[in-house]
Amino acid sequence: MKQILPVLADIANGIFATLLAGWITNTEIFWWHFLVGVPLAMMPDLDAVPELLRRGKVAASSDYVYDHREGLHYPAVLLLVGIVLAWLVGFFGWLFLIATMLHFVNDSYGVGWGVAWLWPFSRTRYKCADRKVNQPKRMLVADGVWEKLSVDERRVRFIVSWSEEELPRFIMRWGRGDWIDKWYLTRNWVSVTEYLLFMCSLFILVAFLLR
Repeated sequence: MKQILPVLADIANGIFATLLAGWITNTEIFWWHFLVGVPLAMMPDLDAVPELLRRGKVAASSDYVYDHREGLHYPAVLLLVGIVLAWLVGFFGWLFLIATMLHFVNDSYGVGWGVAWLWPFSRTRYKCADRKVNQPKRMLVADGVWEKLSVDERRVRFIVSWSEEELPRFIMRWGRGDWIDKWYLTRNWVSVTEYLLFMCSLFILVAFLLR
């Protein structure tokens, strides 16, 4: 059941994207439009399905250094596709564009090893407001490694990045197989943000449908 927690933000993004696309294109929104918007917001994570079917979980860690964000997590490509679709088909093109971009924004501050925003020019992953070790202080303290980190490793950076060459090394050392428990079953700024977004989106959705 806890496996649904990481997708709550995507559900919220799909709801927000549907409403924004309708507002931008002056399109009347019907209930079934949300059934298109939510899957579109989840669409980039289809690249995790093979790992999920094979291993029963998605977790980049010392047991499995491959990170699934190497199939559809290429914002520059989907941005271009979305712009073309928005120009050609209006509402649904805008819905694709907004839903996928909101997914990448979420992946750039939430859980995981960032997004390759500049692919195909670079495979470097980027993430906001995090450490190079990709863990909050409370986890590092609980694991007894905080005091062993250098000052630079302790520092939270506005933008943190991992090159293609160094990413597997960091995943091997700092990746966590228990990431759902550590991130979504505890109170931290990422889980609180995503839960609030989900609750706000449900409130707006209900208010919209009952209007």
